[in-house]
Parts: sequence; C-alpha cells; structure tokens
Amino acid sequence: MSVSSWPTFLDDPQKFYSLYDREPDLNSCDLFYFLADERGTSITLGFETPHMPQHRRHEWESPESNSFEFYLVFLDVRGLAIKGWNGPAHKDVAFTRDATGEILVEISSKGTSVSFQATSASLVKSRVSVVSENE
Repeated sequence: MSVSSWPTFLDDPQKFYSLYDREPDLNSCDLFYFLADERGTSITLGFETPHMPQHRRHEWESPESNSFEFYLVFLDVRGLAIKGWNGPAHKDVAFTRDATGEILVEISSKGTSVSFQATSASLVKSRVSVVSENE
C-alpha cells in the first residue's frame, strides 16, 4: 500500500481528505488504541501523530496543539488473529482488498501480529491535543 492511499479504504475518504492535503503515513503514527467489540463485530483503531492537519476545524485553532488523534472503525469483522501485542509503539499497518472487495488489515511489529477482514471502514472521531515531549 502506498503511503498516500489508505484513506481510499474508508467509506467516505473525503472526511480525511478535507483535513489533509497529504495524510500521515500510518506506519509513522502511534497505534495507541485497539478495541475489539464482539457484540457488533467491529474493531476500532486509534492513531496519534504529530503530523497536524493542514485544514483544521475552527474548534481546533489552539496554537499549542501538537498532536492529532483519529479513530477508524472496521465493521463486520471476521477472521481476527492476534499473536502477541507489544505496545504502545509504531506498528506497520497495511490495508488491502481481496477479490470480493473486503478490506484486509495487517498490523505488525516486533512481537505483534494482528490480522482481520472487514466489510467497511470509517473515520469516526478526530481531535487535536497537546502532548508533552519525552526527552
């Protein structure tokens, strides 16, 4: 997957493209949130990046903001496989489509291997915040 293609996997890519001229590379984001909800067969992934949106919403105009968080929800999840989880850390995240059009998600890093299939993906929440730098 090319760095600039992942929003095309979303039901409404324009939600993300309205914020960024060039979206952040998921592999450079911190994947800090992973929620598997078996009741609705969904998985929500939360990402954080210092790569701020070029087109901020009015309520995000604080000059102190240095972090952008966004959450992607995947619906009708099947085939969830998890082998270890080391976190929080940068993880390699890849989206592809199978022959039926379903989204295949793979997440990996040292000690982490996660994969699943979903029928759709959406941007469900985003916000800016202030994150202190660790030195």
